[in-house]
Amino acid sequence: MSVHATRSRLASAAALALLAAPLAPAPADACTTAVVAPSASRSGRPMLWKNRDADGSDNQVVFLADGRYPYVGVVNRGDAAGLQVWAGINSAGFGVMNSASYNLESGDTAAEGTFMKLALQSCATVDEFEALLVRSNAGGRDVSANFGVIDAKGGAAVFETSAKGYVRVDAAPSSDGGRGLLVRSNYSRSGAKESGTGFLREARAIELLGPAAAGGLDLAAILRAARDVANAGIGQTGEEAGPALVYTGDSVCRLDTVSAIVLEAPAPGEGPEAAALWIVPSLPLAGAAVPVFPLAGVVPAALAADRGPAPLAASALELRKRLYPDARGEKKRYMDRRVLAAVKARALPGLLAAEEATRAEVEAARGAWRRSRPAPADAAKLSASAAERALAAGEAAVAAVAKELGAP
Repeated sequence: MSVHATRSRLASAAALALLAAPLAPAPADACTTAVVAPSASRSGRPMLWKNRDADGSDNQVVFLADGRYPYVGVVNRGDAAGLQVWAGINSAGFGVMNSASYNLESGDTAAEGTFMKLALQSCATVDEFEALLVRSNAGGRDVSANFGVIDAKGGAAVFETSAKGYVRVDAAPSSDGGRGLLVRSNYSRSGAKESGTGFLREARAIELLGPAAAGGLDLAAILRAARDVANAGIGQTGEEAGPALVYTGDSVCRLDTVSAIVLEAPAPGEGPEAAALWIVPSLPLAGAAVPVFPLAGVVPAALAADRGPAPLAASALELRKRLYPDARGEKKRYMDRRVLAAVKARALPGLLAAEEATRAEVEAARGAWRRSRPAPADAAKLSASAAERALAAGEAAVAAVAKELGAP
């Protein structure tokens, strides 16, 4: 056995032991997610989406090579070691994300970031992730989650996972509003029927994504859902005339949303270099998504983990503060209607234009990569270019809103 393989096995064994050990409380997650099978994807790539709702205001990204497979992952601010990874994709094209589930038997979400880190380090396929669950069933896990998983072989599934058990739901035969689509929030379909949260967010995500699945979902459609501030339960979109405040406490995009993440595994005919993590590192409505590639072996400095907010989150945080001028108590559930109108009219068009320019650049590069495998530096340059574009668009967005409304 090679030294690398021995180290990987030792790391996996240590991590499995840690999963069953008491951990310091992790931030409580309340996320909106989707798993997209190749049949429901316009590009043929399996995809994962996660609007991460958590403590704090923004997220960062790390590249790590501390297991069998190098990977990129989303972390809390300052977690440069990636001790807990909240979504990610590795060099084999395996991706994973989660939403906490509050109607499963264990109800404990403390180790979900640790478990996803282990999966990224050691798994290449959906089936290997299931094998990891089987191995950890006996000792138990401090998890209560819907794990979304994809791979480069076209695998796409949700695992509704408790401390010592799980239920696998494959995306291809499923239909949450559209064939090949699975949507989850903060309860599990296999769990207790009288508990759970996120029912309104899940219903809205199905309403937004389901019809598009028939023609094939793409990055733009998913991020459009990620930025949605409507509340179908009370018939509110935020665009109608009304009181000064818009209730977003049960919206897909809300104050608690600290990032929007889309993971893409390679399509048939593509190599693992096509695997990507796209992220808006703060409130999705206030930023442009940037791709990061495991192949690159590096994360743009504007997204990298540090004690302060990542530069790419800075402009989004400025707009977030204007959208939510009072985050005390229940007031944090209300968005300023006038600022929302200004963001949609003055800021969002530029952010979307930057995002679309990046998407086109990435697709052109992937086309070239099908013919000739890129060097890590090529992927790193592509990601850095996207980050620079998003930074400029973010600064312009803040300026445009200030011009419309005046200084905050």
